[in-house]
Amino acid sequence: MLKMLKMLKMLKNNDTIVAIATPSGYGAIAVIRISGVNSIKILKKIFLSFSGKKKLSEKRSINLGYIKYKNKIIDKVLIFIFKKPKSYTGEDIVEISCHGSIYIQNKLLAIIIDQGARLANPGEFTLRAFLNGKIDLCQAESILDIVNSETDFSHEFAINQMRGNISNLIKNLRKKLIYFLSLIEFELDFSEENYNIINYLEFKKLLDNIIKKLKDLIKSFKIGNALKNGISVSIIGCPNVGKSTLFNKLLKYERSIVSNIAGTTRNYIEDSLIINGIKYRFIDTAGINNKTKNYIEKLGIKKTYSNIKKSDIILYVFDNFNKKMIYNKKKKLQKEYPHKKIFIIINKYDLIKQKQIINYKNIINISAKYGYGINKLLYKITNFYKKMINLKKNSIVITQTRHYESFKEAVFYLSKVKENLEKKIFPEFLSIDIRTALDYLGKVTGEVTNEEILSNIFSKFCIGK
Repeated sequence: MLKMLKMLKMLKNNDTIVAIATPSGYGAIAVIRISGVNSIKILKKIFLSFSGKKKLSEKRSINLGYIKYKNKIIDKVLIFIFKKPKSYTGEDIVEISCHGSIYIQNKLLAIIIDQGARLANPGEFTLRAFLNGKIDLCQAESILDIVNSETDFSHEFAINQMRGNISNLIKNLRKKLIYFLSLIEFELDFSEENYNIINYLEFKKLLDNIIKKLKDLIKSFKIGNALKNGISVSIIGCPNVGKSTLFNKLLKYERSIVSNIAGTTRNYIEDSLIINGIKYRFIDTAGINNKTKNYIEKLGIKKTYSNIKKSDIILYVFDNFNKKMIYNKKKKLQKEYPHKKIFIIINKYDLIKQKQIINYKNIINISAKYGYGINKLLYKITNFYKKMINLKKNSIVITQTRHYESFKEAVFYLSKVKENLEKKIFPEFLSIDIRTALDYLGKVTGEVTNEEILSNIFSKFCIGK
């Protein structure tokens, strides 16, 4: 909190910040970014044009030349000048494209700091963009999501959010609420004159519409969060049914230790696989053996149940065709976790006699050892989630817990407004709850914010962003 307050104070003082914007380590090139009132002034002191005559342009331009410090050439560079307000931060920005030597990067950074800049804090470039009105808070978060995106879906959600689809929806809803709030407060101010200018039937319809839209966004969070972070798939079953073999076959490499000794997997192992643009996080769990007295094995089983709770999909693996036992176990698990999708997998298909094989719609027969039925299993998993998602192009989906919590609070207070409206409660109470709902909606875009929210968001960024 104190660090964020210090950052805001420095910004008001028009200080200049610098950071290496590219990943650390060796590379062909690196980019050093400077933002602030003295950006161009600092570069003019240390820039030498390629010809040795031309000065650094103060206009929006690209300049080829050298960084020279204390009569020594440090590197041949390309300088990009972005003039305020048409820049990422809304301030004068200079970007130096230099060679990717770690020595050169650190040397240039030290020189620029020596000339009056300071090292940027994590996310400070994007924070300045927000504070200078270039982006709202929702769009700022989308930038981090774009940087971290791993799949087509997560990238598409982040791009849509950066383009303002959530921001525009929230601003439109707030605008309508503010209009009715102003009418309510006008009536309150002139209550003695008996002004009746509000169409309460129209207001109720508006509330219904806003609550519905917010509830749709709240529902989208489960899908959005799963697609952003990966759909969690736990592989469970008794010891030695082939869970680890299946896990390795799905990932196409030996990630888990496999042996004939029951209870080999004592802790869960997790790895990811991207299928058709969607990330799946497969979890190999410890075998469920409720009769064990081994303390370590019990801890592993406890973690198995913990993973079941957190997973979106359960692969329940068996190595026999005891139909009654299988369905009883599935029924018991489904009762404990009614909202989980459970697939019944019968492994070791190659060892079962033909007459024992069960071909039921809800059972998938596989041989994890030889790969039989793996493609069918993957098809079942991906097809289930494809139907569940059923997203239209440009659908508005939320992926941030902060948005989810704010929308839930907004729905709570708007529902109170609707309830009080039906009970014909005094307008003063309607006004208070509408203002509270507006605050929660405003927190999503940053129209209503505080240092704690800013600190929590921007501290997740790298220093150069």
